[in-house]
Parts: sequence; structure tokens; C-alpha cells
Amino acid sequence: MKTDDLRYDEDAAFTLADDAATISALVRRTPDERLRAVKIGDWTAKEVIGHITDMAEVYAERVRRCVAEDRPALPNIDQDAVHAERKNNDADAMALSKRLQAAHTAIVQMLQRAGTSERIGVHSERGPVTAGWLGAYQARHSHEHVSELQPHFPPR
Repeated sequence: MKTDDLRYDEDAAFTLADDAATISALVRRTPDERLRAVKIGDWTAKEVIGHITDMAEVYAERVRRCVAEDRPALPNIDQDAVHAERKNNDADAMALSKRLQAAHTAIVQMLQRAGTSERIGVHSERGPVTAGWLGAYQARHSHEHVSELQPHFPPR
């Protein structure tokens, strides 16, 4: 995934909102057994939803720190360790959906304020990144996974 050209804009904001709404609709209409049964790669659909949620919370916190602090250090996250720790396959799907909604809403709200998208944090691998880049990255990351889920759970 090429990420150097990511920019936070209105499309990224709508992607964050739309993806959270899509996951909410998906978990409301899909039995838990089916979310656990459908596999996408090595993970169940429910684990993918948990992963999207976990990373949304990480990115919301990163954006918050960029907005509140001067050039905060943003450590790398081991997504496999988070996956093992959270045990999202056993989590309540609606709770995952609500956490995703809250994290994506927080990103959009923070980045709506003038000047916040240009605030800088220093990522341990990428170096300096803007809060806007972080929001755009989460929008793309979320959308890639939501797009993987959608064919398995078409609207009824």
C-alpha cells in the first residue's frame, strides 16, 4: 500500500464515517456464529472487525496526541500482539462497532479544527507525520478491510 501521498480531506472524513456505519449495519444483521465462521485470510470476520476497531483507537490516540502535544513520539504498534491480547473473536460485536464509531468520530472531530491536520508527531518507523496523514491512513486502512468484509455480508 502506497501511503506517502495520503492527505486528509473531506473524502477521508466521509470514509471514516461510512466505514463505521457499514460495520454497525453488518454486526446488527449478522449472527455472531456467522461472524466467527467466515474467514478472511487467517482471521475470522469478527477478528477483522476487532482489528479495524483496535487500530482505529490507536490512530485516534495518535491524532489526539499530535493535536495536544508538540511533536509527540508515536511508537510502532505490533498488531499481532494486540490481536492476541484482545481476543476479539470472543468480544461482543456491537461493542466493537460502537468502539469503532467512537474512534472514527473522534478522528473526524479533531481534524475539523483549523490547523490540526498539520500538527506533527514523530513515528518510530516513518519519522515525522502529520495528524492529517494519520487520519487519512486510518481511513484507507479501515476501508481496505471493510471492502474485504462486504462481499461476505451483503445487505439483505
